[in-house]
Amino acid sequence: MERWRVDESLDALVLDETAVAVEVPASWGAEVSHQLRSAGPLGPILAIPGPRLRWLFLARPDPGPVPPHVPPPHVRYWDGPRRIPAAESRWVVPPAGALPPVGAVRCAIRTVRRFG
Repeated sequence: MERWRVDESLDALVLDETAVAVEVPASWGAEVSHQLRSAGPLGPILAIPGPRLRWLFLARPDPGPVPPHVPPPHVRYWDGPRRIPAAESRWVVPPAGALPPVGAVRCAIRTVRRFG
């Protein structure tokens, strides 16, 4: 079963319940992906244009209860199942292989925000 798909007829990224997407401003995207790649697997990344270009990092949810977490400004978490508006999107990193855990994506974002 697919964890996600880009549905061009809906102009949306469709997540099932076994996937999450973490939205960051595109200006952070390259550094977050670099930090994530240094820590382990890099999952698919979708660039979505709009008033502000943003990148969606696809990941697998944390198992069990999720610890309290307040995302930094301009970061948004999308849990599945859900449709995320994604008109005219393109893959920065195409789908291939396993999804990283969402905790690894959060850690990469914290590192970028701390040293950026």
